[in-house]
Amino acid sequence: MSKLKVGIAGTGYTVGIAGNHVHGYKRYSEDCELVAIYDIVPGRAESWAAEHGLDVKIASSFDELLDMVDAVSICTPNYAHVPLVVRALEKGRHVLCEKPLSIDAESCQAAVDIASCTSKISMIGFSYRGIPAVRYMKQMVEEGRLGAVYTWRETLGGCRIANPEVKLEWRMQENLSGTGALADFGCHMLDLCDWVLSGTAGRMTAVQGFVSTMIKERANIFTPGKGAVTNDDSAAFNVMFESGTIASFVASRLGVRRHTIEVYGEGGMMLFRDDKPGELEIWFKDHDGGYSGSSEIITVPEELQIDPWSDAEFREFLDCIKEGRQPDRSFSRAAFIQEIIDAARESALIGETVELI
Repeated sequence: MSKLKVGIAGTGYTVGIAGNHVHGYKRYSEDCELVAIYDIVPGRAESWAAEHGLDVKIASSFDELLDMVDAVSICTPNYAHVPLVVRALEKGRHVLCEKPLSIDAESCQAAVDIASCTSKISMIGFSYRGIPAVRYMKQMVEEGRLGAVYTWRETLGGCRIANPEVKLEWRMQENLSGTGALADFGCHMLDLCDWVLSGTAGRMTAVQGFVSTMIKERANIFTPGKGAVTNDDSAAFNVMFESGTIASFVASRLGVRRHTIEVYGEGGMMLFRDDKPGELEIWFKDHDGGYSGSSEIITVPEELQIDPWSDAEFREFLDCIKEGRQPDRSFSRAAFIQEIIDAARESALIGETVELI
């Protein structure tokens, strides 16, 4: 069987995600070959390919890229995802799209609709599901090791743009990105929480949120002067599940050093931190009793390990294509998570809890 020909659309101006896609496809080079890339800014794809040592064709348009490949990764700014996804599926290409699928739930619908009408694989890049410790958390929750889950607390973000000298990127502009930290990091956290808990906690029923923008303007990238930052750089939000489980999240692009998850239930607690992706701190207890002794560090079983874990999404994408099955990380899933993000933003704007239908 010949190798799958893969292309990448969007190379990024600063910390674009396309480099992760290059690494992932290279890791599984026995199944696929990266053959072409495209970027809307003239000359950027050529220089980016040279920087990454890639021997690939440079497409002059997105349609030309699609004509060269069997599958495509969409790594463009959020507002452009859906039009490119729709075009790729119209031309019969498999699609792996970066998250979030679009800037709001309504804008996601065209991608969801066309994905439901084709046998081609369509997958959203909820890559954090590949973290071995989180996969083990899910396994233990589903096995009932924690019993009823009481609370989930998660933090995710970064420190890069805490520097006010970082220029006004597309991700800081609502018309190009949608919400800021709320969507950028919140979509990963919501997906993980619901993925791990939905089998035992039921559906999410209500959300409340706060957002803020502390660095309100930055220097423009391509023109003189400064421009306004029009979306949030920090967000805090809570979600209620129908079981009564409460999940709490903090997302910030101005200063979160660690991705952490704490889960507490009637049978104990679990703690994950991202500097130890193959370990969990666990402290079990009797369901009808209190904590005694101390917690212990448990290594995730070998069958759940993958290093680096960020490559797991590419393995799944390629396997789905090979086996002709649609992934759980579907566009419908992406639209559902976007609905929760939209509700959190609405809650922040109106200052009230928003009920989820």
